[in-house]
Amino acid sequence: MPETLFLVLLVVHVLAATTWVGGLIFFMVAVIPATRRAPDAGIPFLLGRAFRPAAWVALVTLLVTGPALLLLQGMGPALVKAAFWNSPFGLTLALKLTLIVAVLTLTLWHDIVLGPRAEAGIDTQAPRRVGRAIGLLSLAILCAGILLSQGL
Repeated sequence: MPETLFLVLLVVHVLAATTWVGGLIFFMVAVIPATRRAPDAGIPFLLGRAFRPAAWVALVTLLVTGPALLLLQGMGPALVKAAFWNSPFGLTLALKLTLIVAVLTLTLWHDIVLGPRAEAGIDTQAPRRVGRAIGLLSLAILCAGILLSQGL
C-alpha cells in the first residue's frame, strides 16, 4: 500500500508541477509577447484571472504532496538531524524549500497587490518583472526536484 500511495502522490505532484511551471512558461513565451503586439487588449489580465485558480490548486497540491512524498520515503526522522541538512540531499532540499518560500511570497504579492494595481492601470511593469522572477525561480525549483529525485 505505501508503494502504491507513493506512486499516486508522485504522479499528482508531477501533474501539479507541470500545471504550475507549464502555465508560467506559457505566460513568458506566449502571453507577454502577444501583449506587446496588442497592449490594450487586456490579454494578461484575462488569462491571469482564468489561470489563477488552477495555479493555486497546483501550488497547494505541491505543498501537500511534497512533504508527504518525503515522509513516505522514510525521511521524517532524518529531517530533525543536523547531519541530514549538511548532506548533498539535505542542502538541495534546503535550497528547494527556500525557493518555494520565495515563490509563494512573490506569487501572493503578485496576485494580491501588483495584479490589481496593474488592472487599474497604476503599474503594468511590476507584475511582469515579478512574474518573470516567479517563472525563473519555479524552474530552479523544478531543477532542484529533479536533483532530489536522483538522490542529490
